[in-house]
Amino acid sequence: MVSKHKHKPGRLKGLGVKYGATVRKRYGILYKTLKKKRKCPACNSTRFGRVALGIWFCKKCEYKVAAGAYDIDLEKIQSSI
Repeated sequence: MVSKHKHKPGRLKGLGVKYGATVRKRYGILYKTLKKKRKCPACNSTRFGRVALGIWFCKKCEYKVAAGAYDIDLEKIQSSI
């Protein structure tokens, strides 16, 4: 019996067998961290995300901060507000 639908890797799209399991696992963890929902440190809105490498922006209150490339350390930012 042959399956009609093939499994698509989703967030690991484009990383084939040639990259190896370790690289794919690292990329998966990094991508999941980058795309998770975050709250704005100023207004607590969930419309907070990365605009560019290291630049984070809230669409609601227009709060902009420079922080980590793939993840933002909210503890350091909240202490400076």
